[in-house]
Amino acid sequence: MDETEFDLDIIGAWLIVAGTLINASGESVNLVGKEELSFKLTGSGNGIEAAGNALQAIGRSNTPENKVSVFGSWLQFAGNSANAAARVYLLNDQRRDGHYLDVIGNAVQALGAAAEAIGASLDEDSAYKEQLTAGYLLIAGGAAIDGVSGIYFLRKMLEKGRAFGWFGSYLQAVGALLAAEAITSENKIISE
Repeated sequence: MDETEFDLDIIGAWLIVAGTLINASGESVNLVGKEELSFKLTGSGNGIEAAGNALQAIGRSNTPENKVSVFGSWLQFAGNSANAAARVYLLNDQRRDGHYLDVIGNAVQALGAAAEAIGASLDEDSAYKEQLTAGYLLIAGGAAIDGVSGIYFLRKMLEKGRAFGWFGSYLQAVGALLAAEAITSENKIISE
């Protein structure tokens, strides 16, 4: 990767951190029943995550050995975009459609993060591949758990839905922090 590509990867990684933290704060306010604020925060957070995923995919696209990671970034972009769009339905009291779209978005995001974990684990030159792989696996697991929360919401099991959404969102935030720190540290090594 050249310097611009690394910059896009790093900026994208930290945008994803910001998005996951905003999303997690939205899931936290949902625990106390502030649903509308929750939908606004989680929608914004997922939109920011999607922007970060797109920057990472673009930044990695010129490196042939990163094809799996690029594919994963685009899948995460699609999943996070679907999650952001789901909030439009939820804010307009179209709960069933919103939760269905959210479940699909989380499933796609989980697959994307898993693909990125595979791509990271295959990078023999990375000094931080274990940390990066762990970060993406946490994002994948968190997105899957978040998807389960949507199923609980569809079944009108709101308490369980809120709890799973909260846990999944914080798992993703921890994973995003691990990944961003690994990408930033890797760039420092290569720049020296």
